[in-house]
Parts: sequence; structure tokens; C-alpha cells
Amino acid sequence: MNRFLEKIFGYRGLKILIPLLDLAIVYGSIIWSFYIFKDSLDNFSENWFSFVAIWPYIGICYLILSHIFELDKPKDFSFLGIGYTVFLVIVSLLFCTMAISFLAREFAFPRSILLTAYAMQIAAITFWHFFANRMHFRLNKGKSVLVIGYEKSQPLAYKLLEAKGIWSNLKHVCSPDHLNLYNYINECDITFITEDVSEEQKQHIILYCIERNRTVLYQPKNSEILQFNANFLQIDDSPVLDVRELGLGQSNELFKRLTDVFLGILGLIALSIPFIFVYLALKIGGGSAFYAQERITRDNKIFKIYKFRTMVENAEAASGPVLAQDVDCRITKLGHFLRATRLDEIPQIYNILIGDMSIVGPRPERPFFVEQFCAEMPEYNLRHRVKAGLTGLAQVQGKYNTSVRDKLKYDLLYINGYSYALDIKLIMQTLNILLRKSSTEGVKSVSEIEKDVEELTRR
Repeated sequence: MNRFLEKIFGYRGLKILIPLLDLAIVYGSIIWSFYIFKDSLDNFSENWFSFVAIWPYIGICYLILSHIFELDKPKDFSFLGIGYTVFLVIVSLLFCTMAISFLAREFAFPRSILLTAYAMQIAAITFWHFFANRMHFRLNKGKSVLVIGYEKSQPLAYKLLEAKGIWSNLKHVCSPDHLNLYNYINECDITFITEDVSEEQKQHIILYCIERNRTVLYQPKNSEILQFNANFLQIDDSPVLDVRELGLGQSNELFKRLTDVFLGILGLIALSIPFIFVYLALKIGGGSAFYAQERITRDNKIFKIYKFRTMVENAEAASGPVLAQDVDCRITKLGHFLRATRLDEIPQIYNILIGDMSIVGPRPERPFFVEQFCAEMPEYNLRHRVKAGLTGLAQVQGKYNTSVRDKLKYDLLYINGYSYALDIKLIMQTLNILLRKSSTEGVKSVSEIEKDVEELTRR
């Protein structure tokens, strides 16, 4: 029975089951709404055939939206987190349905049917996804994990334990030279390899795991990320890989710029009222409302980024440039609220409209820190092949306290795998993360986790 459930609620099983049941709920709720209001509709047949005419497009739009918001795969979200994501998907679907109906000249749905159907969809899909996610993580949480590496092994082990996800059943942490390495691999279900393992050792471990049908995952080096999406070529009878040039290309940059201007103007209009309220609140509190700071964008160009002020005046007068911390006494009470809601970023619409920034791209950093990061990580300067952004892959997939090294990996993945569709996806996913905070309930204290990691390393 457990093996059957593991197949159904495993990652591959849910990739098929989630879209199928989601579509059944979407169509079923609309049909059920028609049934509820069939006696009160004046033109039942006309309304019904309007739905029949556009039903394939509703399904296609839903599948696209659920993929954009990553609702089509298991995610370890809270019930409210899932509900919020489903709400965004269904509201977007509502607008798509209205647009399709208008363009097809088939719009005859009464508001009662639309609102009833979409309310049922939000409720049913939220409960279904919460159940599916819980089953997925419950069935997979027992799998034992091995982390192989040198200095990078303990930070990775710490993350696995802190996340408390399906990879938190950590059994061993060891180096590639450990005497019991292969016994540990045979004993554990999943093997992680950190990026400080040599290429020769890594390939040997991966081959050993594949031969024994063991799941193996590894942290990519920055140089490996740059090789993703390489083109396969053949010279005589020898296969070679053509590493693509890192950048967006002229056509992509043109579409990206047009999108920035269009969405920047829309954002300026939509956020004008919050802009005024925040400005007045900061002026009443005393001090300047805006904060300008030098940052670096494409081609290492220095520009001034504008934000609403969230720290006390002259916060770095004594300390010099310092990165913001999780607990930072320089941040004002209003500043905490502005940062939590991202309202402090509104003035950057000006930077986008004048062309210093893009809506999507690597977050810009100060010249002082860029110089330090480039000295530690030579690939860091590759971020400046594109314009700095208001949001990006690192902001959507990472956390506030994600390390600079890991954020760089996300930035390189974004640039190397760029597409216009990826930009649209990241813009919509940013809406999804704006109001959701990572839950810390039930997480061990830092000292307890560090103690567990040290104990596993000593074995």
C-alpha cells in the first residue's frame, strides 16, 4: 500500500495527478454552477454554449498559470500560503476567461456563475493541494540523506536540517576520503555532493550512485552553470559543446525594454496612492523621505538608485558600508513595515523608466561590495552583462538571508537561461511571494542544529 501511495504522491506521480484533478475541479465547478442557477437563468442554452465554445482555452490558460506560479508541483507551503497562490491563479484565470470570451465574442456568462465557480475553485483546489503536499512530504520524509564534501558539507547539512523538508532525515556527513564512504552511500537513499568536491571525485561518486540506482544531487560550480544550455556540435566523429555567449541578445533586450516602459508606466499609475501615503508618513516622522545610493548596473555603470528611507538618517556615518542584517537596529519601525511589504522599492520605478534598471534582473549592489565580491568570486562581475533589476530569480527562489555566493548562482542561471517567458514568470511569481513570510514554527534553534551537524560530521 505504501509503495502504491509513494508512486501516486511521489514527485512524478503528482506532476500528472495535480493537473488532471485541477482541471477536473475547474470544469466541474463551472458545470456545477450552471446546474445551481439553471432555473434562474433567462438564456440558459446561450450561456451554456458560450462556455462550450471556450472551454479548451480555459483549461490551457489554467495550466499555463499554474505552471507560472509553480502550483503544478509539490511545495512545502502552509495552508494559507497555498490558498494565497491558488487565489492569484484563479483571479488571473478569471481575467483570462473574460479576455478570451470578449475576443471570441462568446461572453454571455452571468456574474453569478463566474463568481460561484471561481469561489468553489479557490476552496477546492486549496484543500486538494494542501492534502497532496502533506501526503508527498509525509511519504518522502523518511528517506535517509548523506552529505559528501569538505568545508561546504556542514553549511549544506545545516540548511537541510533547518528546512525540515523531505531531505531533513540526515544520517551522515563525511568527506570523499572517508573510509566508510561507500557503505554510507549504500545505506542512504539520497546523496548530496557539495561544490568543493573535485571533479574526478564527483564523477566517480555519481557513477557509483547511478550503477546502484541511488538518487544523487550535487551543488553546481559557477563554471558549470555557464555550461548549461550549451549547443551540441559534431566535428568529424567527435561530439563537442559550444558554450553560448552570456547575454540577452538585441531582440530580447528590445522586448525587455518595451516591457519595462509599459509596466513601469502602469506601476506608476497603480502605485501613486501608496506612494503619496508613504511619502507623507516619512515626512511627518521627520527627516528625508527618499534615499539615494550608488549602485552598479550593466557594463559596470554606476547609477543612483532611489528608495524610500527605511533607516535612521546617516545610518552608515560611523560604521561605513555595512550589509543589512536580519536584526538591524538602524531600521526604523516604519522602515520594517516598508521592507516587509516592499513599498520602499516604489521609487525605483523612476530608475526603470530612465533605463538604469529593468523590472527583472540581478539586484544591484554598491561599488564597495562589488569590488570585494569580485575579488572572492571572479564570476561575480558576469552579473553586469545585463541591467540590474527590481526583482530576479534570486529574490523569487532564495530567501532574505541567502548567501551572496548562492544568489550569484541564481543570477547566472537567470542570465544563461534567459527568455522573455522567464521574465513574465518571475514578475508573476514576485506577486506570489510579496505577502508570504517563511514560517519558523517548529524549527530548531541555531545552536541545536549546529550541534546535530557536528555530531554527524564526527561519526
